[in-house]
Amino acid sequence: MATTRPFTLHLDDGRVWHGAQFPSGHVAVNHLEPGGAFTGATSMSALLDDLAPEDPLHGARIEWDEPE
Repeated sequence: MATTRPFTLHLDDGRVWHGAQFPSGHVAVNHLEPGGAFTGATSMSALLDDLAPEDPLHGARIEWDEPE
């Protein structure tokens, strides 16, 4: 059975954002900044691929949380 997979995004500027990938492949990311914005995408690839250099997610490194 597929489960939701939590992850951490390490941005090039040192910020850390947390998110989850759902069984459908969709992802949601909590920006953890004033205002508490979220970003959603249909896949991790759609979230991170082909970003302009000025995009905060450009060059982000994914760290998958270990299953409990």
